[in-house]
Amino acid sequence: MKVTRKEMKRDAKQTLRGNWGWAVLLTLIDIAIVYALSGSGHSIDQSYINYDGTNVFMQLFSPTGSILIWVADFIALSMSISFLHLIDNRNLPENEKAYRAAFSVFTENRFGPECITFILTSIFTFLWSLLLIIPGIIKSYSYSMSAYIVNDMVASGKQVGATDGIRASRELMDGHKMDLFIFDLSFLGWFILAGISCGIGYLWVGPYYLSAKAKFYRNIAGDKFLK
Repeated sequence: MKVTRKEMKRDAKQTLRGNWGWAVLLTLIDIAIVYALSGSGHSIDQSYINYDGTNVFMQLFSPTGSILIWVADFIALSMSISFLHLIDNRNLPENEKAYRAAFSVFTENRFGPECITFILTSIFTFLWSLLLIIPGIIKSYSYSMSAYIVNDMVASGKQVGATDGIRASRELMDGHKMDLFIFDLSFLGWFILAGISCGIGYLWVGPYYLSAKAKFYRNIAGDKFLK
């Protein structure tokens, strides 16, 4: 890799310096959206299904809850996109308020391409996971840069096909999947600390992780998809 994990993390911290208020508010808004949608979905299903909504396995039998969680996950892509924009432009918070950044997946003609890519990525990952857990994990890393790539393609004015982002992500991550896996492992301690704090720590760990991951993407992709 061109840049080490340590350098990417350092750059992420430098990018967030002076922007922590914006980053924490953005994270708080998206967390609220996820909890609101997932909670309301399970509440609706509990009205006609007798199940324990707190049980992860029983949630598979919560159709409305599962659909709304999926919608919440799609909206949460806005965080990945917004932190990529922050990495590219550290003055972004001066021009884009946190409440707008929290829905960036819907703006600037991104919704259609990002939504189709997200649907197909979810389906493909699920199908690979039916074989065994490991193939599913490997494929999830292959597809992990799809949202960033689609964002860059849309920004460059390209017409984005249904599988363009997925195919480009597979090619981009060839030889980098293990790099990203180790990168994720390096944040494990931070996420454990965030969990110990009843999730409050995620308001800071989330922006740190997503900024560093956006830096990871920009490091291996450069402006390849912006041309």
